[in-house]
Amino acid sequence: MRHNITKIILASLFLGAAAANAQDKQTLDILVSKGVITQAEADGIAKDAVKISAKEKTTKSVKISGRLQVQYENINVEENGESLVAKNNFLMRRMFLGADADLGAGWSATIVADFANTKTYIENAFISKKVGLDYLTGTLDIGYKKANFGYEENTSSSKLLSIERSLATRYWSEGNNGRRLGFGARHVGVYWNGKIQQVEGLEYGLGVTNSYNDSPTAMPAGADNTLMYWANAAYTANFENVSLKFGVNFGYTNGTNVAGDAGTVHAAMYGLNPYIAASLYGLDIWGDFLFSDVENGKNSYTESARPMGFNVGAEYKFDIGEWGKIAPTLRYSWIDTDGRGIKMSDGVRDANASNTYNAGQSVYVGVNWYIVGNSVKFQLGYEWAQLNGAQDGKVAKGHADANAVRAQMQLLF
Repeated sequence: MRHNITKIILASLFLGAAAANAQDKQTLDILVSKGVITQAEADGIAKDAVKISAKEKTTKSVKISGRLQVQYENINVEENGESLVAKNNFLMRRMFLGADADLGAGWSATIVADFANTKTYIENAFISKKVGLDYLTGTLDIGYKKANFGYEENTSSSKLLSIERSLATRYWSEGNNGRRLGFGARHVGVYWNGKIQQVEGLEYGLGVTNSYNDSPTAMPAGADNTLMYWANAAYTANFENVSLKFGVNFGYTNGTNVAGDAGTVHAAMYGLNPYIAASLYGLDIWGDFLFSDVENGKNSYTESARPMGFNVGAEYKFDIGEWGKIAPTLRYSWIDTDGRGIKMSDGVRDANASNTYNAGQSVYVGVNWYIVGNSVKFQLGYEWAQLNGAQDGKVAKGHADANAVRAQMQLLF
């Protein structure tokens, strides 16, 4: 019954996005012939289906998509023996609504909004052109999207093995606040993702973007208008029941605001991110290393800082028949900021924090229930994180510990 209702809802949404009556009828006929829905259900859907058409006649098709994530979090932080205000609440973690338009001849566009994001509603917004020449194959993207840096950061939030990203990943990718780097994540610019036709599995990418992240429409206060340059390469090998991928990401800018919001210190910064991922017989494992050289990045922004960190994670899926798959998962993360500093709130989302430390580590243990693949998924996890050591030029103040329990329900359409 549960699966039948899901199929009917998905079929209705698919039909609602169709552009022409003839195409709707063909889709219904296919669904009936495959046994996805009955003829009576198809007749009911056809009567109620809302017809949507694109404004421009040149548009070939429009695909509507959505992502809902409802989360519960309980987070307790203790700094030097003192307990900070705990978090204990439900929240809408993500509310995505997106559209992908195909204009033909390789041209397309993607727009995705996140109504749960209080900073900016824009998740992605870019124009794409597929290129398929004898000597050049790939896709050119122009607009606002994620740069290739951080394996976990570039894993879709719908496919994360953990409920939230790690200490190290957040330190490189969340917005610059004078401690976090604001290096990865989304930038406005031009991206090229290509394939080497002569070597199956070999791909590469290049990009030129703004040096500041997570700002799709306007330069934030204190931001440097110097550009950032990206390059990446990866190789994937597939065998029977085994997939192996390894690659490296690189980014450089000769001027960015290393002091955070409305800061006045602008300096060069580069980042290096090698990674590896494998999938074999139900086991998924991955790991990456993150390193940056930040000019004027520490000691009141007068000395260079070289923060580094790494992540390693794993998940194993057990098939439980009509109930889907159940998967225990584990992740370890470590970071040393080289004196630049990190607060618990920088690495553990929604955690309260007071003091700044130099280094940290975290362990995440959880279980994922794939009810209908990633389309309907429930996650439950516990994360322990600890920060210690003195920020450059400061006196050490013991250590901070965080204990975070989260649960999340996800539905994709």
